[in-house]
Amino acid sequence: MPIPFEKILDALNSTILCLDTGQRVRYINSTGEILFDASASSLLGKHFPQLLSAVEISTISHNLDRFNRQHQTITEHEATLTLANGRSISADYSIYPLDSNDQETFTLIEIRPLERQVEIARDQQSHMQKQASQLFARGVAHEIKNPLGGIRGAAQLLGKEIPQSNLKEYTDVIISEVDRLQVLIDNMLGPVSTPVKSQVNILEILEHIRKLLQTAEPNRFEFHRDYDPSIPEILADRGLLIQAFLNIALNAVQALEGKGKITFKTRIGRQVTIGRIKHPLVIQIDIIDNGKGISSEIAETIFLPMVTDSAEGTGLGLPIAQEIISQHGGIIKCQGSSEETTFSVILPLEQA
Repeated sequence: MPIPFEKILDALNSTILCLDTGQRVRYINSTGEILFDASASSLLGKHFPQLLSAVEISTISHNLDRFNRQHQTITEHEATLTLANGRSISADYSIYPLDSNDQETFTLIEIRPLERQVEIARDQQSHMQKQASQLFARGVAHEIKNPLGGIRGAAQLLGKEIPQSNLKEYTDVIISEVDRLQVLIDNMLGPVSTPVKSQVNILEILEHIRKLLQTAEPNRFEFHRDYDPSIPEILADRGLLIQAFLNIALNAVQALEGKGKITFKTRIGRQVTIGRIKHPLVIQIDIIDNGKGISSEIAETIFLPMVTDSAEGTGLGLPIAQEIISQHGGIIKCQGSSEETTFSVILPLEQA
């Protein structure tokens, strides 16, 4: 049985390119597709400098020319590479000679982005902190929940013993506030149901949420849809995913000041690490708004219970959404700028 070399190269975290003598791309692995944000079919045959910005072309060309003269491996550490789409990355890269059986010489380029390793470590640390905070919040919620039933029962008994109707109003207030706290505590404890998974269509779920929001406030905002129609169904709990995505979408609506724009975007991702597990294929669902953004004071803690900068918010929507997505083996990330905020939900596709 032949060794599946292409599958081996696709499993690497490094971008691997093979160039012919004319510096045209003859091969690129799936990690490279992610780096250059394009499919292999659209990259094959392109002149390699076309994949980089004009700033980088002279530097890369100089190294390739030097490589062609010396025919020896060239390595650059912590280089800043600016891609054709304007994105800059910090990376180590190497240029290797590669001889073939038909005496044609190819050039092998390996690019190892440094940010990805830092991002993986940061995600793991953040995930552990969130888990610890959620466990603490649940423990506190359980301790508060236990005496609430006693307070409510005592207020009910007291209300029956008080003859004056005007004084019964006070026991009614106690019962009402206890009930409100009970709902708050239940929300802090997160989803109580275990996911009941079946084959679900992510695009159908997003369209369901879009219709809910637009029906509630038809003139408040405009929706943009940027869907990848090739995304397959995944094994998930439809009801829980609706709750998670609705919580994120409502957070986006609250961030809008006056009229605004919300975008639902879906894409396939490759070789993505969630926690300690590397997944060959994932679905990424972006919910983007052009609202006021997230204040710097809570940017690092928005997925913790009771953290919010909204007067109408409870600070529980995002933690509940994170818990639901975590139950499905995924993660939620947030990136913000002065122009827009993006919540990205990443779900493993191998569950399909």
